[in-house]
Amino acid sequence: MNRTDLIEQLMKACTNSNNNEMTIIESARIKIEVTKDELVQGKIKRHLDLIERAEKKKSKARSTVRLTFQGYDSRALIQHREVRGYLQRLFKIKPHMLYFLDRESNIQSILLCLLETDIGAYGNLFADRQKGHAEFTFYGTDIISHVRKYIEKAVRYASGLKEPASTQKEFITYLLDAIDYERLAEEGESL
Repeated sequence: MNRTDLIEQLMKACTNSNNNEMTIIESARIKIEVTKDELVQGKIKRHLDLIERAEKKKSKARSTVRLTFQGYDSRALIQHREVRGYLQRLFKIKPHMLYFLDRESNIQSILLCLLETDIGAYGNLFADRQKGHAEFTFYGTDIISHVRKYIEKAVRYASGLKEPASTQKEFITYLLDAIDYERLAEEGESL
């Protein structure tokens, strides 16, 4: 599915607003650095408190949370079971989490960690070459519906905040750019 069709479908499915005014989003940066100890012990409460603080801001906190994992390469998060488990738990509690993540969080890698798939003993789902963001090869995975599911949750959250339709569309475009959507779609179709 091409980008334009996906954006149109998401807008129809998620948007309640007919207002085309642009909203200026104030950036109040929140950095969540998950330590190895927190991953091993399954501690998530401190992070949820920070996210809830972003949710309560008068100004919308879209794309203001930077989520990183101390000591882990952000392009290879899927290789680590503890990181995948953490992210799956976080997105179960906060299904609209994509709304808050900034581009530096490596949204593509985070979304891929949410796939329920076996990565093999040596992480053999990874492509040999990597550029700025993670590049992956999937076997039997409908990556488009996976991406759509999580973007839809974030856009529904934005719609619930009464963000104008134009801002929501801009947000969808931001997420698709952040995950290198066309490349993922191309790789998914070639399998």
